[in-house]
Parts: sequence; C-alpha cells; structure tokens
Amino acid sequence: MVQVKLFQEKTPYLEAFEKQVNEFLQQHSQDIKVVDIRYTAESPNPHNSVWKNWTAMLVYETEKPIQ
Repeated sequence: MVQVKLFQEKTPYLEAFEKQVNEFLQQHSQDIKVVDIRYTAESPNPHNSVWKNWTAMLVYETEKPIQ
C-alpha cells in the first residue's frame, strides 16, 4: 500500500526540519520503503528571508498503515 506523510515546520534552520524527517525514517526503517521525498520552502516575509516555511512530502510503501 502506498502512503503519504506530510511534514511542515516554520524555522530558519533547515537542519532542524531535516532532523524531523530523518527521525521518522529511522523510526520506521523496518516497515517502509521510500518511493519519493519532495521538499519546498517559502519565505513568508520577503523582508526577512531567514525564516522559511518548510514542507516535505514523503511517499512510501508499507504493508500496514503507520500512525
């Protein structure tokens, strides 16, 4: 069964967002097969480009639904 997991974070630190996604992957490494990961970033305030709204979509296959 193909599943989708969405992640979203408002942060100036890409590493913190990557950690969130990587922790999910590590926790479920035995149960999922990654099909694709897509990232986007948006600067909500053009005058302060440090802060970003990060979104990631993880597409994966699994035998059983993951909560």
